[in-house]
Amino acid sequence: MKKSLGRSILLFFLFLSYMQAQELASYTLSANKTTASIKEAITITFETQQKDYTDNMMFTLEPKKSSDYKIILLNKSVDDKKKHHASAKFTYLLFGLHAKTIALDFDFIVRTASDQAVANSFVDDHDDSIATQTHDTTLPIKPLKITIKPLKHPVAFVGDFTLKAYVPQTKINQYESANITYTLQGTGYDTQTFHPLHSIKDVTIFSETNDLYKKNTQKGYSIKREYIYALSAKKDFTIASLNLLAYSPTKDKYYTLSTPQYAIKVTPIESAKLLDNEEYPNDTPFIQLESLKKYFIYLLIFLSGYLTAKMQMPFFRKKEHSKEYTAIYKAQGPKELLFTLINLHKEKVFQNEVQLLEEILYHNAGHNFHTIKKKLLQKVH
Repeated sequence: MKKSLGRSILLFFLFLSYMQAQELASYTLSANKTTASIKEAITITFETQQKDYTDNMMFTLEPKKSSDYKIILLNKSVDDKKKHHASAKFTYLLFGLHAKTIALDFDFIVRTASDQAVANSFVDDHDDSIATQTHDTTLPIKPLKITIKPLKHPVAFVGDFTLKAYVPQTKINQYESANITYTLQGTGYDTQTFHPLHSIKDVTIFSETNDLYKKNTQKGYSIKREYIYALSAKKDFTIASLNLLAYSPTKDKYYTLSTPQYAIKVTPIESAKLLDNEEYPNDTPFIQLESLKKYFIYLLIFLSGYLTAKMQMPFFRKKEHSKEYTAIYKAQGPKELLFTLINLHKEKVFQNEVQLLEEILYHNAGHNFHTIKKKLLQKVH
């Protein structure tokens, strides 16, 4: 009897908590399509509005992880112009990875803070900032169901892409390298494991991948990427042609990405020409100047970028700074900096920086925290 009564009381309080949560904020969760093919881009939109107008309100939304899909935050916008009437909109890019019906779920947290708590987040005498005391409530979200359809054929890419190959010369000697550059461009799912060239018998391969352009959009990853290869061998070899099947969801059709075959002619150099009678090398260097030149260029590009970044580091002068400047300057990590911007009610002013910080925290993005912080300091200087 006591056990049954205790369970009833627990259920009552859980129901009461649920009803109170529903009074804090309302939300809508939607997708631009509820049926899609594997790795087809889907746009997810989450909008929320403050319903309890007693305190200041902030929103945190985190998609739950799953091997069934890949999800990326595209944009977060906050409208808090009217006091105690906050609203926010989150936009995500989703790719279903398996043919099944997925249930997309989120952890939705509403943070409330009184006007006094916000005011106390700054200590005027020391021009220092402290964390705002908030009351956090997790609101239940009804999962969004999306059906992911299988593809009729195995494909290398899903989206609208082009693939081109360029070989500057097909005749080399055995101490030179043949170069080939593949350029992948388009919008869709970014298959990062793709490499156009793997191995060629009796050929030594050096490779480098260079992202000329990469951006997340509602239509998918918009990319332009170079795959650069240097190939060396002692005898003739062939770079095989590529014929890769791809699928375009926008056109609902399969197509082929093709590159031609290249026959590379390797001219041998007789050893007698490399050494004179006294066994000294002639004027033909063993190490090719062109190869050295390329490596020096890469080194110079790296050093120039590094030195430029160092020279642009802000010199903090000993003077009175604004509260915003001091608070941002003291933030020691992405989480602390993001919360500082929220405390300062600067989410809308610094939307780009907020998005980058959220991508670092929630999606392990490789953005540089110190670069983001430096830009913020320059803006509030």
